[in-house]
Amino acid sequence: MRAVRIHGFGDESVLAVETAPVPEPGPGDVLVRVHAAGVNPVDSLVRQGVFTVSDRPLPWIPGWDFAGTVVAVGSATTRWSVGDVVYGRPSLARDGSYAQYLAVDAGEIAAIPRALSSESAAAVPLVTLTAWKALFDLGGLGSGGTVLVHAGAGGVGTMAVQLARHRGAKVVATASGDGIELARSLGADEVVDHRNEDFAARGRFADVVLDTVGGRTLERSYGVVVPGGTLVTIAGVPDVATAAGLGITAQTFVLDSNGPRLADIAGLIDGGDLRPVVTRVFDLDEVAQAHRLIDSGRTRGKVVLRVP
Repeated sequence: MRAVRIHGFGDESVLAVETAPVPEPGPGDVLVRVHAAGVNPVDSLVRQGVFTVSDRPLPWIPGWDFAGTVVAVGSATTRWSVGDVVYGRPSLARDGSYAQYLAVDAGEIAAIPRALSSESAAAVPLVTLTAWKALFDLGGLGSGGTVLVHAGAGGVGTMAVQLARHRGAKVVATASGDGIELARSLGADEVVDHRNEDFAARGRFADVVLDTVGGRTLERSYGVVVPGGTLVTIAGVPDVATAAGLGITAQTFVLDSNGPRLADIAGLIDGGDLRPVVTRVFDLDEVAQAHRLIDSGRTRGKVVLRVP
């Protein structure tokens, strides 16, 4: 099969499009013919060696978002059949989705949303599962609560804004440029132009803060969380002492795969309550260009690879 592999860590030049063996599905797996793969910042961190996902020897196939068709099932797999069209966020400990074929645990996938193309479906799993876990599982956000979503026009941010709106929360998002209108169109009640307005000047107003930026943005976010509230970051290490001094909780997490939740997400998409934002689709051979775009930090929504 054609696949993208890394034989060493570094910039986008280490991404090699080459021939690789088709993976063998285990008893509890399905083998998927991948049609599209999402590109995420975590892919870049793995490529650079910043985030180690496995102790397996190189080469690795990156990519942990996909949509495709089941072409074989493991001996212990009963939920899925050949021909099922599925999407998922597979385990980071295994080879990923920048390839024509992917072996994935049967519990990590769900039927593709009927309303979406393969390219749009591949943009959904990782960012939406991330937003859901941060807002609801860790943040406890509910109807009537207020959430501040940093980078509301980014991959996680676009889905977080919509999920929070659907849950009945008040949504404040940070964005800039054309991302301001995008965040509004997705349901943000207020959008802070972070280039011209200081979100921290608002004082303590958010029950939950979802930080996807890190650095100075994370440092200044503790002071906007109300007492008893929660700050969740996916872009830094929480300062537990600072949080405790303010009477709030600060958390981060490593995302787990969750097929049943993806089924719920598909229902929201098919019901018109959630939509992915795909801004660029590249061919598999253009993977280096896709990574350069991700590394720029200036993407809106998601970048996707089309797998021939």
